[in-house]
Amino acid sequence: MPLRRLALVLAILISTSNAFAKDVYLSITGTVNNFRTDARVFNPSATKDITITASFLPVGNVNNNGVGSTTFTVTKRQMRVLDDVVAAIFNTSGLGAIRLSSPDDFEATARIYAQVATGTLGQFVPGLNVGQSMTKGVLLQLKSNAAFRTNIGVVSPVNAAVNVTWRLYDKNNALISTGPTMTLQPFGVIGPTNMAGGLFFPIPAGADLNDAWVSYQSDNPIFAYASVIDNSTTDPTFIPAVPDSGETIVVPPPVTEKVYNVTLRSFEITFSPAADIQKGDKVTLNIVNTSSDQHGFSLIDTNGNVMVPATLVPGPNRAPIVKTFTATSQGTYTYFCTQPSCGSGHDSMFDTFTVR
Repeated sequence: MPLRRLALVLAILISTSNAFAKDVYLSITGTVNNFRTDARVFNPSATKDITITASFLPVGNVNNNGVGSTTFTVTKRQMRVLDDVVAAIFNTSGLGAIRLSSPDDFEATARIYAQVATGTLGQFVPGLNVGQSMTKGVLLQLKSNAAFRTNIGVVSPVNAAVNVTWRLYDKNNALISTGPTMTLQPFGVIGPTNMAGGLFFPIPAGADLNDAWVSYQSDNPIFAYASVIDNSTTDPTFIPAVPDSGETIVVPPPVTEKVYNVTLRSFEITFSPAADIQKGDKVTLNIVNTSSDQHGFSLIDTNGNVMVPATLVPGPNRAPIVKTFTATSQGTYTYFCTQPSCGSGHDSMFDTFTVR
């Protein structure tokens, strides 16, 4: 068989074997107070058992990149019953999303319900493949009044910070409120939160939210959902986001200002505290020279662009020289003394930090 044809056959075999690789999220689950979550995982294969890797991503918008995982098997052509899944599989409690992955095809669903004689009938939570996460989505048929309240929840399936902007509209399609840019942590989860509570957007007094809708846009795909709850019976309705193919809205990243003290002395330059800078941060440097030698200071970014031009820093007991720049690119930044005549240790007066 010619090499080109062999390579083509191998490529087809590889792509076929991975065609059903899945990364699925159950956006909200939990074991807390009277609430429980039952999950079901279905293996459609008639020929093989499959292995599922599962991770629990707690709420709180924390960095969940380092959470552990566990595995379980689903027998061919069977549904695996996982009652009280958070406790049964992860041996824990609380609210969070569940991430399920496998090189094989599978389906997953969950139901949240209360263990009480009266009240909630439960909520059905579909398992969504990571490819169904969206940078632009809409939540429809929301209510916030004396009879109903609406909670919104979010899951990031991305191992990076994600910036999201939310907009609230009334039943007449008038824009009621635009929220501040929200930053989700890597694999961060925000549990069901009252949309009228201010986390997503401020609600103006007198706003009519008897039949409202919400749009969002983010710089990476996310999962979003709403839960509309009857205040009398506590019966909820789970509402997943649907795609928004409308005009693009630019999401500005949040601006964070960082302040550092830079000290020059013979043979050394130090940052205090240790540099912890992200792309987009505004950085202020208070630069002093504690030695009797005359030093200079400059800083360049990872591409060699000058962020702080060469600046003379006089000897001790002088007011700090203040320089400000914006970290416009990620990578390694280098700072150094610009006065070769400062002494024999001049060559060691440089260091770096990383902008994430």
